[in-house]
Parts: sequence; structure tokens; C-alpha cells
Amino acid sequence: MLNIEKFLYYFSDNNLTFPITKWVEPVYVAMLKAYQEKINTPIRVNNNYASNMINGKFNPYNTYSPVETIKSRLDVEKISNHITSVMLKNFSYLSDKDIKDLKGYLQYLFSELMNNVADHSGAYGYAMAQYFPVNKKIQFAIVDNGVGFLENMKLNYNIQDENEAILKALEEGITSTKQTIYNQNKNAGYGLYAMKKILKETGGQFVIISNNAIVKMINGHIVSSKLSSKWDGVIVAFEFNENKINFDISQFLRAYVTYPKDDDEEFF
Repeated sequence: MLNIEKFLYYFSDNNLTFPITKWVEPVYVAMLKAYQEKINTPIRVNNNYASNMINGKFNPYNTYSPVETIKSRLDVEKISNHITSVMLKNFSYLSDKDIKDLKGYLQYLFSELMNNVADHSGAYGYAMAQYFPVNKKIQFAIVDNGVGFLENMKLNYNIQDENEAILKALEEGITSTKQTIYNQNKNAGYGLYAMKKILKETGGQFVIISNNAIVKMINGHIVSSKLSSKWDGVIVAFEFNENKINFDISQFLRAYVTYPKDDDEEFF
């Protein structure tokens, strides 16, 4: 996941052949699916796992979910629940309480990131997850071919480039839109910020790409740089370690997410 830059040059000039000979992670599969849908032409991948996934050949008993398509917010709850249920099948050894805690974290993370795509990208999103039993970690990825962070963030903030836009979106209480429910401000502005906090507390990591910018969290440290090969849209992928959860999702939200009452910021 963290070497994603090495694969970006494949996704240019309407390339149709992807000579990927090694095992492929979910983030690359989601990228392949998004790219194939964007150019509206079948692509050739010399990796059976990746080829099967982007063409809808999914074994429900495996450790990975299918590639799901997010078209609007109406899809989010169903897809989040399905991906979560697939992941939880791999944790039968956990107690009921720990299963409940893990379910809360996964549904929160999956839903927040999918809602971001539905609300802000202007394009469909493609998401999947996989469980890695040796490390007891889950990788989730969501990819779109939308407008990117900068186009949205500059509506409310004096942001100059994509890197700055991503870093701004990772701050607490930051939004790119202003929306209300029943004349009350949404409990938001915490999607990417909460993801960052959850992964930092559980020893996880993430990568975010927006057009020509990439931001990573590695060992709790944020690294930002420019890309030599860009991606048209947004890629968000994270790795979450189940065995490092110390408290349930409600405790986490109370400890790290203080919802605003007097402002109109929501999650990005």
C-alpha cells in the first residue's frame, strides 16, 4: 500500500495492459476497477486475483470483499454493512464484546470514507477490503475519478494546492460544504480526522492521493509529497490492526471527537 507511487504510471495514456506479476493488494484492485470504468474498456491484468475481482468473480468465503460501487449516500449503509460482515467472519475467535467493538470501528471508518466520496467526488467510488490473518490487520481502500480535494476545499478555505488540501482535511472539524439536518449542524468535520486518530492509536497507517499529491501516515508520522505520475481523482487506503484496539468506538468518539455545537462544519 505504501509503495503505491510505483504503480501510478500504469494508469495513463489509456493503457490497457497491466503486467502485475506479484500479489496485489485491495488498493490496487480498486484502482484497476475505477480505471476500467473510467475508460469504459476492458483491461488486461496478468494476475488472477485482480482480474477476477475487477470482473465481479467473488468467492464469498474468502478473506476479501468484492469491489463495491458507491453511487450515492443511499448505497453507503448497505455496502458498509456488507464489507463489515465479510471482515468479521475472520474474527470468530474474538469474544462477543470484542466483535462488537471491532464492528463499530469498521462500520464507522467504512461509512465515513464512503460518504465523503458520495458527497464530494462528483463520481462513483469503488471500495473493497481484505483481512490479512498473519498480521490480524484489515486493509480498506476507496477510489474515485472525481474532482479531488482541492476543488472542494477551496470553496471554504484559502488553499493553494492538493497537498495543502489533504492536510487541511485531516484537521479536526474541517469541511468543504455547509449542510444541516432539521436546521441543526451535522455531527461532522471528523471523518478523516477520526480515521487519522483511530489508526494512530491502533498502530495503523494510511495513504491519501488527490490528483498530483500524496499524503501518508507511517509509524504515526504524516509525510506529504508531490507525485510524478498523477491519479485523476482520490485514493484513500488504510490498514487497521484489530489486536491493538484498547477501547470501543463509543469511548473513542467521546475521548477524541468533540462534536461542534456552534459552528457549521461537517466531515470532509
